[in-house]
Formats: sequence, C-alpha cells, structure tokens
Amino acid sequence: MQELRELVDQLDRLIPKEGAKLRIPADPDGNTTIGTQRGYLRLGVELLRAGLTPTAAAEPEIPQLPLDIGYLLTPDSETPFDLCEIDENVDQLPARSRKLGPLGQLVAALVTVAALGLIVLGAVAALSWFFH
Repeated sequence: MQELRELVDQLDRLIPKEGAKLRIPADPDGNTTIGTQRGYLRLGVELLRAGLTPTAAAEPEIPQLPLDIGYLLTPDSETPFDLCEIDENVDQLPARSRKLGPLGQLVAALVTVAALGLIVLGAVAALSWFFH
C-alpha cells in the first residue's frame, strides 16, 4: 500500500488543480457529466487517495472514504459522492430501484388518463342504461 500512496502523491504533483473542473448533473439518471481533462484526472487522483485512506464512520462497522472533490465541481453540480462507504460485499446488496424516464412517465400518465376515461364512460353507460 505504501507504494500505491507514493504513486498517488506523484500523480497529485503531476496533475495540477488549476483548470480542473467537472459539472456533475443533479439527476444521475441519463445525464452527461462534463469536465476538463484535468478535472477527470483529478477525480481519479482523489478517488485513489480516498480509497487508500478509509476513515472510521459514525457507525464503527461501516468505514467511509474521505473524498474531497469540492474544488473540482462547478456551482451547478451535484456530487454523487456525498457519502462513500466501503462494503466488500457489493454484489450482495439489494438491487437499486429505477425511476421512470420521461417517456415512461408520459406512457404511465396516458394509461392512467385512458383508464379513468374508460371508468367514467362505463359509469355513464351503466347509468344511462339503468335510467332508460
């Protein structure tokens, strides 16, 4: 691990922070992260540094990474790395639930409106038949 730390320190010296910027979208589903080449390289350095120096968390059984990327982000960015936990059993974590995209939301809304329309139409037809 010491050799890796020395390599990360060397990368830290070789890749300047000046001009390193990333814009990470607030919605991680399907949006593009935009940044300078230095921004992506600095993100790699910061991830390596954090991975080599886990710290204790509020809960002792869940170590966390001290990731410092605030200087990389543009003002309109949202970091997906608010809390980075270490879990060696990532494959055993429950599956993430996914939200509907814009097309899925539109289809769901149309199906809902159509179903409500059919219910109202059926009710009107039943009442018309009943009172006729």
